[in-house]
Amino acid sequence: MEDQTLIQKGKKKKETFLKEKAVLLILSSGELGKSFVLDRDEITIGRDSSCTICLQDPEVSGIHCKITVPGERTFILEDMESTNGTFLNKKPVKKPVQIFYSDRIVLGKTVLRFFLEESLSDSI
Repeated sequence: MEDQTLIQKGKKKKETFLKEKAVLLILSSGELGKSFVLDRDEITIGRDSSCTICLQDPEVSGIHCKITVPGERTFILEDMESTNGTFLNKKPVKKPVQIFYSDRIVLGKTVLRFFLEESLSDSI
């Protein structure tokens, strides 16, 4: 991660920007094809308007789960005691777990796929 100092109203403020990003892609019919760039250290997912990613699925809790980014290319998925649970590759998420490229995440009736940013040098 890269620190940048911003000056706002005479005060210095340090902000962290991720060098590498990831994307969640919705694969279920309700919002098929909608994608979300994961470009923060913590992303909350749920129906509540305060969430970073707000889903319209009535089976998703207000704050259903979160993804944290503790280090470079490391993404951790955690269920936030949701009513219907969070599932990673068909298994319930009972404790924080690392997610990897192409993992399938299910919240309520919403199916998401996790992708990491790719660069041309990685694929050659």
